[in-house]
Amino acid sequence: MAEFDLNFKDVVEFANDVIIITKAYPLDEPGPEIVYVNRAFTELTGYSLEEVAGKSPRILQSSVADEDTTRIIRQGLEDKVPVRVTIMNYSKDGKGYWLDLSIMPLRNSQGEVTHFAAIERDVTEQVNTEEALKDSSRKDPLTKLLNKAAFDEILENEFSRFKRNDDIFSLLMIDIDHFKSINDNYGHPVGDIAIETVARSCEKYLRSHDVMARVGGEEFCVLLPCTKKKAAFTIARRLREIIMNTSIATASGDVSMTISVGVSEVENADIDHADVYKRADENLYRAKKAGRNRVCM
Repeated sequence: MAEFDLNFKDVVEFANDVIIITKAYPLDEPGPEIVYVNRAFTELTGYSLEEVAGKSPRILQSSVADEDTTRIIRQGLEDKVPVRVTIMNYSKDGKGYWLDLSIMPLRNSQGEVTHFAAIERDVTEQVNTEEALKDSSRKDPLTKLLNKAAFDEILENEFSRFKRNDDIFSLLMIDIDHFKSINDNYGHPVGDIAIETVARSCEKYLRSHDVMARVGGEEFCVLLPCTKKKAAFTIARRLREIIMNTSIATASGDVSMTISVGVSEVENADIDHADVYKRADENLYRAKKAGRNRVCM
């Protein structure tokens, strides 16, 4: 085998992955102090070694960095053991990026940890793709509202809060009246427009902390946190009025719509969130049976 010289500094300097070396002490500000960064670090963050030397890698994190992640990092540094996490950092110009971050302790000839080496890989595209897939699995593709599975999860959490803290909430179950006739007379594309129109019209009126979902073909459910049924009834009546005064333009003329709404409020006797949901659904059935275009609770 031919002889050759190994220059590990060049290997590190020109590696594709970001490499940062810090002192092991102190861990609190201003430490752990950066003593080296490679070229990939500067290309990703916009900071040169001169700009970050003596500073902590925390300058790349926001003030609201994920507490669980930073706690894991801190514990690894204190225990002087390898750590691997995914974390969001920010470049010099404020652009966020996701990193697969591995931190390893570096020991001297006496076995003492004197420095830490952080090897970082930009995984922003991968994380964004995963988040998009996760988001799409929770959303109704037509309206972009939450789907029933995602709504059930939120409703279950809201019910747990009620059991712990007595935080009252109410539900609205909404159904588009005579929806089959809209589809039959004007076609499914107009039916889809009707569904989207109801979704957008209700969203505009609802409060920022209310949660609306499409839970069936032409059915929607709205979670109204910190709302008793009397106030929920008022909101439901207003939504009914909004939809009644909304029409869809088609080639055959404007198409008007109405909705029926069932209202329920969480009760101490409820065993789980399904009980609240069931009462709203029963009240919706009463509204439909009573002639539609009305609210029942």
